[in-house]
Amino acid sequence: MLKFVCILLAVIASEVIAKSMFPMPRLPNSCSQISVRRDIISLPPDELLRFIRVVREMHRRGWMDGFGSMHDHISHQIHGNEQFFAWHRRFLRHFEILMQEIDPGVMLPYWNWGTYWQSPIADPVLTGAYFGGNGRPGDNCVVEGAQARWGRNYPTRNCLTRRFRYGATTGAFWPMRAVRDVMNTAKTHAQFRSRIENGAHGIVHLGLGGDFETMYAPVDVLFFMHHAMIDKIWAEWQSRDPLRYRNVDGYDSQRIPVIASSLMPFYSEEVGTALATNGPGYCYVYDDVPAAPSGAMFKSSRRASFAAFKAAANNTMAEQQAPEAVAEAMADEATDAPVVGSEFHVKHALNDTMDFRPPSPMSTEWLRGRHMDVAEAARMQALVNNVVAQINTERRQQRAAAARAE
Repeated sequence: MLKFVCILLAVIASEVIAKSMFPMPRLPNSCSQISVRRDIISLPPDELLRFIRVVREMHRRGWMDGFGSMHDHISHQIHGNEQFFAWHRRFLRHFEILMQEIDPGVMLPYWNWGTYWQSPIADPVLTGAYFGGNGRPGDNCVVEGAQARWGRNYPTRNCLTRRFRYGATTGAFWPMRAVRDVMNTAKTHAQFRSRIENGAHGIVHLGLGGDFETMYAPVDVLFFMHHAMIDKIWAEWQSRDPLRYRNVDGYDSQRIPVIASSLMPFYSEEVGTALATNGPGYCYVYDDVPAAPSGAMFKSSRRASFAAFKAAANNTMAEQQAPEAVAEAMADEATDAPVVGSEFHVKHALNDTMDFRPPSPMSTEWLRGRHMDVAEAARMQALVNNVVAQINTERRQQRAAAARAE
């Protein structure tokens, strides 16, 4: 009993500490308008530069450390169970609201890693024109793009790092055909969450490596764009059945059933309030996903105790000064936003006569260390292997047909 009480107190203390490290804006009760999240590659240069300026300002204020700390402290509650989708949707909205406190017209874009799934290092997002790629040899620090020479204070004082899975390359990610196979076959929320989390979601974290494969990955802005893509995938699956905007199933980290009225860790808001992207407080849609019809949305039966939530955060760290950002002490050779030039439209540089390769399996050790399901990951590996084999067969048939036509 004493051990359980100590664990509970440690969890509460870690949540209070995390809450105190950056602003905690409340979700609005309604939507004055519905905004659109778009693929970052589709943003006009001026909108891209506005987004970059905003996230740089968030980093300067130390907010990225706060997001990393928060996610890390409660990682066991929000991964490997049915809090995963709803909680991360709420987390992204938290990030987006803080963005809009700096520039009200900026929306969080998503990173469609499916476009360059076979060769992610050819993706413009992983170049100096956007958010940089691999860390430099020796210390793995990101030294190009919008986050060049960023520092972080959580969990230790260091540079922002990435270390690609295979040295110079990330390895393959999931093709969107495999993602849609999961959409077509998963019938319950629990099935869909498990298959996406242990498949398409995990392989990107592992591929980028460095800070990105840790539970404090939100210190990297790419985390939010990656999870916006995961959120978009969930939204598309939800759009196929109106009941999915009101119902969830499965269990949380304590093996307690998750239903729409269950509370999300840290935010103490009902899971059901996060089931529709265009619902009260969320107020967004994705550029190619239908909005949830208002009649299908979950209706909250209670309000979170936000006053106690905010008081706990403010009282705990009222006199503590935020640590000086590492970036302030590091040479910053990227004062201006990256210039969008020839790298903006990088072509998919692949030999068309070569077969595509599926992503390599994620190791058991890596999966377990991140609260992921080893058996489900193996099933998803078999699925993606089969899809890539189908793609390769079709490519060979197309080449043969083209050769005959000649």
